[in-house]
Amino acid sequence: MTIEEYAARQSAYARKEGREEGRAEERMETIKGLVKLNFTKEQIIDFLIQNFNLNQQEASQAYNQAMATA
Repeated sequence: MTIEEYAARQSAYARKEGREEGRAEERMETIKGLVKLNFTKEQIIDFLIQNFNLNQQEASQAYNQAMATA
């Protein structure tokens, strides 16, 4: 592997990590917004599953993390 290939791979990895962090931040803001609209925990988790393509466990973890930082 050349230095250029290594640099390209590292750059691609950094972009992927940035996108994932952005998605997590978007989920957090969405959850907080839905809480302000008086959605229940179950409604929020269902929303995350349907709109963010998460499974039940991921949606529940995202909800719990958002509530911990609220």
